[in-house]
Amino acid sequence: MGKNNFSRIEFDQRIHKTRKAMEQVGIDFLVVSDPSNMAWLSGYDGWSFYTNRAVLVPIHGQPVW
Repeated sequence: MGKNNFSRIEFDQRIHKTRKAMEQVGIDFLVVSDPSNMAWLSGYDGWSFYTNRAVLVPIHGQPVW
C-alpha cells in the first residue's frame, strides 16, 4: 500500500521547483513515470511494476496521478 511521506507544504514546494525547471527548458506538460521520481515529486511511495502509473504535471493547474 502506498504512503505519503511529506506535508502539503513540501509537496507544493516540490511542484513549484519542478515547474520552474519546466519553464527554464520550455516544457508545458511533464509526464513522470519512474517510480522513484514519482515518489520524490508526489510523496506517494507506491512501487508497482505490474501496473502502469504516472504523475502528469501541467505548467498550470493541479498535477494528476
